[in-house]
Amino acid sequence: MSKLSHTLQNEFSLSADLSRWISLKIIDGEETILQSIEENVGIDLLNNEALEDRKDIVRLELHKNNIFENNFKDSIVSSIMHQSETICGKVCTLEDENYSNRDRKIDKILTSKKFGIPIMILFLGIIFWLTIVGANYPSQALFAMFAWLQEKLFLAADFLHCPEWLSSMLISGVYQTLTWIVSVMLPPMAIFFPLFTILEDLGYLPRIAFNMDGFFKKCCCTR
Repeated sequence: MSKLSHTLQNEFSLSADLSRWISLKIIDGEETILQSIEENVGIDLLNNEALEDRKDIVRLELHKNNIFENNFKDSIVSSIMHQSETICGKVCTLEDENYSNRDRKIDKILTSKKFGIPIMILFLGIIFWLTIVGANYPSQALFAMFAWLQEKLFLAADFLHCPEWLSSMLISGVYQTLTWIVSVMLPPMAIFFPLFTILEDLGYLPRIAFNMDGFFKKCCCTR
């Protein structure tokens, strides 16, 4: 990586930090970002033979360390996190060095290959079951309340001698459609979203994302 960075510094007179960042993007090979760099920095990256030669050399060195195109970004992020932890360990003092032991133990269970997916399916199954079954009772109560109120509205319309076409449009049309939607949709939302919020507050949703990361990659949903 340093060879490619030095080439950028010598050929285009770039700063060390900028040349290192651009060298990472060259290895990554995302053309849209490289084109944006060319437009904003004013250098030719895509048709430079010297850079292509250096890039091939760097990639061969990376391949020797089991770093390929499919895990290059993950390796960069891991390196940044490791460097951040190292810096944090040097400048921060912790009153309790074992403060994260409990979270580590929970992570080993919830994100393990053996228990991660079954626990996730169990939790999501419970949430969906509570949503489907629990929403029936308030939904029926709302439907009955709105139906009773609809009858009162028809009586009020008759008392006021409202035209039948107008009362049908407003009560049987607008009111009935709106109340049916509220009766059907409000109870599941009032149950499902608070339960998901609880999982988010407990920190379980990021663990679900970690468990599903491999499947998302296979479906080409992540880069």
